[in-house]
Amino acid sequence: MTKIANLTDLNFHHVLAATPGTALVFFTAPNCGACRSLKLALGKYLHSYPATLSVFEVDAVHNSALVNALEVFHLPALFLYVAGHYHCELHSEPLPAHLYRAIQTALSLPAQEEP
Repeated sequence: MTKIANLTDLNFHHVLAATPGTALVFFTAPNCGACRSLKLALGKYLHSYPATLSVFEVDAVHNSALVNALEVFHLPALFLYVAGHYHCELHSEPLPAHLYRAIQTALSLPAQEEP
């Protein structure tokens, strides 16, 4: 995947279950400056590291069921999935190389329980 796709309350689990490999889901809001910065960094990440993962965006304002289910308390929020299953919440600076290292480190650790 070379672009960022959108997920909603209605298709979140279905799309992730059908997504092979590693997927990164990030929760944003339209007026969130940090979210825009992360989205730019993810776009650069996809350009620099093509085919390493699928990236999905969820608008937290319009998808409150997911926000509540995943206990999203701050934006932007990043969640890593492997073969459609929750792996962990991801923390990284919004820079492609930092995102890459954070993802690789997270994948080397055991999966966590979904919130």
